[in-house]
Amino acid sequence: MEAAVPDGLLPGEAVDVALYTTASVDAVVAAHPEVDWGQLRTVEKGRRSPLAALQPAPA
Repeated sequence: MEAAVPDGLLPGEAVDVALYTTASVDAVVAAHPEVDWGQLRTVEKGRRSPLAALQPAPA
């Protein structure tokens, strides 16, 4: 099976991917009790995440 190449990349080009530890992901859940994580986990593949509607916190 051949992987799809994202638009703008040539086959074999390097892609940067962010890596997160389990602890850092768990910290997000604890830091945002306002999010219904159970509902969020039911979003179907290809659907827009309800998190997209949230406003970023001021820096």
